[in-house]
Amino acid sequence: MNKMTKLLAGFALLLMTTGMAVAQKPLRILMVGGGGSHDFGRWYGQEDKKTIESTGKYSVTYTEVTDSIPAYLKQADLLILTNNQPIAAEGQQAITKFVEKGHGLLLLHAAVWYNWADWPAYNLNYVGGGSKSHEKLQDIKNFVVNSGHPITQGVPAKFDFVDELYRFVPDPAAKGIEVLVIGQSKETDAVFPGVFTVKHKKAKIAGITTGHDERSHEHEAYRALLINAVNWIAN
Repeated sequence: MNKMTKLLAGFALLLMTTGMAVAQKPLRILMVGGGGSHDFGRWYGQEDKKTIESTGKYSVTYTEVTDSIPAYLKQADLLILTNNQPIAAEGQQAITKFVEKGHGLLLLHAAVWYNWADWPAYNLNYVGGGSKSHEKLQDIKNFVVNSGHPITQGVPAKFDFVDELYRFVPDPAAKGIEVLVIGQSKETDAVFPGVFTVKHKKAKIAGITTGHDERSHEHEAYRALLINAVNWIAN
């Protein structure tokens, strides 16, 4: 092997090594929690963070300080909202700018509620509707209704766990949602969207309506849906 060949081979190896290092760098996720009626820190800031990071593909920063959203989003690749506490105008604008640039958004449990009367565009554009009430805590029957979507891969066709069944209603004025999993009340037989994607011209957006406490967060079906949703949004 002559000198030039050795140099070219070394350069190619360097490019391959550099490419592998870049490919292996975890994507940065900002998760925002906090508010009432839930132990956000325990089940989102700890449990869901651990579940997502167990893939080795993501680094999750969890915060309940909503005023820090603009600063954190400058370094984030993907946003997860789980909170129902107020978000100031600056935070709302930062989230809007982030999503409109095409960055992914995952909405968990409390974040699919009608939380912010001063920000109607959130539910219209990013949730595709919302929930204003829920049935009492009970054993929910969950059914996968779109087994071909990446978010439902490896998820049982039917699974049960105790949670709040959110009465999620799509907004006819929104761009529309695609329902992947439905939840059914064992008391009333009422059926509502449980997992869905939201149509958006630039960003991938998904929502999971369950997640009240450990009975969902520690369930294998919930964990699979969470990881699949993050993977789908990040892809």
